[in-house]
Amino acid sequence: MRSLIAAACLTLVLACARATIDMQASVLTPSGALPDTIDCNRPLVVKAGTESQGVAAEREWIDTQYPGHSRYSQALVADKGRKFDILRFNAADGRAISVCFDITSFFGKWE
Repeated sequence: MRSLIAAACLTLVLACARATIDMQASVLTPSGALPDTIDCNRPLVVKAGTESQGVAAEREWIDTQYPGHSRYSQALVADKGRKFDILRFNAADGRAISVCFDITSFFGKWE
């Protein structure tokens, strides 16, 4: 019984610790589609408690929005006290994509 309660508590804690990504409506094109470039002037803001949660959220977002994408390159940029991950890859249709994530909330926070 104790192990069942412990497992339920762990599941609840992990569910509450899930990272989120906020996207400003101004990032979308007039048609509501994602542009080929989301720059660091209007980044996707990742809210996470740890590096692993934040990185997982970035990967999940890219996989969901750009299924079948190529491998990506990654650059870390610091500007005015904020930290950004810039990921570049090709969409399944060959378009070059660049996405900037604001990772300030979790940068340097390890488990």
